[in-house]
Amino acid sequence: MAAAAWHTLCVDARAALAAGRKPEARRLARQAAKLDPQQEEPWLLLAAMASPAASLAYLKEALRINPRSTRARNALRWAQERQANRHPAAADIQTASPRWASLALMALAGLTVAFALFAWLRPPGVDNGLRFVSAAAANSLDSLLATATPTETATATASSTPTATFTATYTPSPSATLTPSPTLTASPTATATIGADTSGLEKHFVEIPRGVGPRERWIDVNLSNQTLEAYEGSVLVRSFVISSGRPATPTVTGTFKIWIKVRMQDMSGPGYYIRDVPWVMYFYGDYGIHGTWWHNNFGTPMSAGCVNMSTEDARWMFNWASVGTVVQVHY
Repeated sequence: MAAAAWHTLCVDARAALAAGRKPEARRLARQAAKLDPQQEEPWLLLAAMASPAASLAYLKEALRINPRSTRARNALRWAQERQANRHPAAADIQTASPRWASLALMALAGLTVAFALFAWLRPPGVDNGLRFVSAAAANSLDSLLATATPTETATATASSTPTATFTATYTPSPSATLTPSPTLTASPTATATIGADTSGLEKHFVEIPRGVGPRERWIDVNLSNQTLEAYEGSVLVRSFVISSGRPATPTVTGTFKIWIKVRMQDMSGPGYYIRDVPWVMYFYGDYGIHGTWWHNNFGTPMSAGCVNMSTEDARWMFNWASVGTVVQVHY
């Protein structure tokens, strides 16, 4: 029964890969390897969809299971050529000193396989640790040890002024200067050029978080509206639809700062393991803003606590924001 199950998963994985559904194919192959790790077929499938370094590790495992496998040996040569083309300097070192290069490659393959098996068989409670280890690999240790301290969010009370109305007048200039001027006319007109396309966006004044300068960049996440807005001072630059945490795993609220940025990493938690999560910006512990390729249901809470954005929207935010950018999260 188990043999039929892993074989069926491999067949489905090959069909998904042929149809261009690579994430689904990778997930099915991983399930097959977990169900029967002594079969070489799942490891060969995983090697075909992995990075050069990971491919080498998967193929080493396939050869350990079946040392006479012609497919695994041919695939190993293919993976080594990919690795050499990706890292020419490493190829030169291997040519000059094949013994040391081979030992280093075997050590790297062993570590990768051990980490992969640990990810499948990990005990409960280590998922957050895996996230921070991944972040440390992508960034410096100093950034990893930085602390994010949530601050109280000031509540502003609006007061009506029946005798005067403020009209925002924006003066286009290379430095995007914002000049508010009081007037008694009730016909506001606003135009602005703020580096990004702001056509169609509502121009309005907002309560800037405490400690943010008049032209400083900051991010507002509205959990009630399921939106994320990028501001420069009181000027709205861009607005996005997001998916925040589900009721059982809500997104944390408060005023924080981005403390680390990671271009891509795997994420895991109770009941899920997601590879290649792009454009990650952590703003409080392991709560982050990141790209999402596994669903398109934005506008509805879908996550385990993070702020989900489309991949392209998250890329724009990743390039626009920096470590230290204030993130305000509220209902």
